[in-house]
Amino acid sequence: MRVFLFFLASFVLPASAGCVGSTSGADVERSRRELELAAALHEENNIPAAIGHLREALELDSENAEAHLLLAMIHAQRGNTPVAETHAREGVDLLVAQERQGATLAEARNLLGNVLLQRGKHDEAATVLLAAATDEMNTAPHLAWGTLGRVYLEQGRPAEAIEPLRNAVQVQPRFCVGHHFLGRALFELGRFEDAEHALVAALEADPSCADAPQLQNAWRLRGETRARLGRHADAVSDLERCAALGPDTQDGRACQRLLDTTHTPDAGQPAPTDAEPSAEEAP
Repeated sequence: MRVFLFFLASFVLPASAGCVGSTSGADVERSRRELELAAALHEENNIPAAIGHLREALELDSENAEAHLLLAMIHAQRGNTPVAETHAREGVDLLVAQERQGATLAEARNLLGNVLLQRGKHDEAATVLLAAATDEMNTAPHLAWGTLGRVYLEQGRPAEAIEPLRNAVQVQPRFCVGHHFLGRALFELGRFEDAEHALVAALEADPSCADAPQLQNAWRLRGETRARLGRHADAVSDLERCAALGPDTQDGRACQRLLDTTHTPDAGQPAPTDAEPSAEEAP
């Protein structure tokens, strides 16, 4: 998983949050201040210091849900998914127990769903992500819809991925990763013209998308799609852009191999390959 879109502003707890059990009001307040400091340090990419303050926050108040969630996000970003899952589950459970309905709970479920996907727990991830996506308080439901679509893709169920991915890009038309995974689902179903349309959107829906390294696979997949459609020159152009974005990545090497094949004497159009997304990408 590459990044999480998480609203750090939501980590400012209400004064009453976490003030249950034997934890004193003074400790709850101190825990909140530790959390706010950790969030600021995380934004500055001072991760070790952020982790230290989060641990202090939880020592002061073990029911500080947002501290668990920020720790989950940090560990997920570092690839420590077992620990991330533990903290994400605890954060979600605490929010539910504290009846903290709202955007924070929806975002927490999205975080948990991402971690479960990374852990290969697809069925549970789908359940959690559907709850997040359909939560009317979710301020960014396209992320949950997009990740739900990816769950189905990883399960080899591209037809079922179409609806959540269409929901994702309908909610947020500039969601390039959502368009990309929609293109992949359509490609896998052999709907190449529809796949090309989605992949054009993946690279043009937002000005930042065309040069984003994490969308290198979209260039590769669009090149292969256009090759299938017999659009040789366009396919070569896309594959060249793919290779230029990073020649040493899995996608970059695959694109270069296709280009080498294309440029050999008597070569035909680029041969399609299985265009799996690179490890760096995730909604």
